[in-house]
Amino acid sequence: MANLAMWTRDQYFPDIYSAATWERLAPFFRLPGMITSSQQNVTVSLRPFNDRQLNHDLISLCHRVNSSSLHLPDGRSLLFTVQEVARPILD
Repeated sequence: MANLAMWTRDQYFPDIYSAATWERLAPFFRLPGMITSSQQNVTVSLRPFNDRQLNHDLISLCHRVNSSSLHLPDGRSLLFTVQEVARPILD
């Protein structure tokens, strides 16, 4: 698992993670989310962090993965998104 995480780091994470260890990357791999599929796509929607900088990095990671046009063995595109957080309006 660590080798897969390091390969993913080298391929898709922002440059500031170039020397990141598993401990630093683990929160990204442990994010909860939802997987939806259609005939053309499989979309992984990840729940955002409670940290602004980590969310910025997560959005960058999703953009990098999506820009590489990954496809599953059955031909469907693999897409990553960050879920929108519903924020109550406080009056």
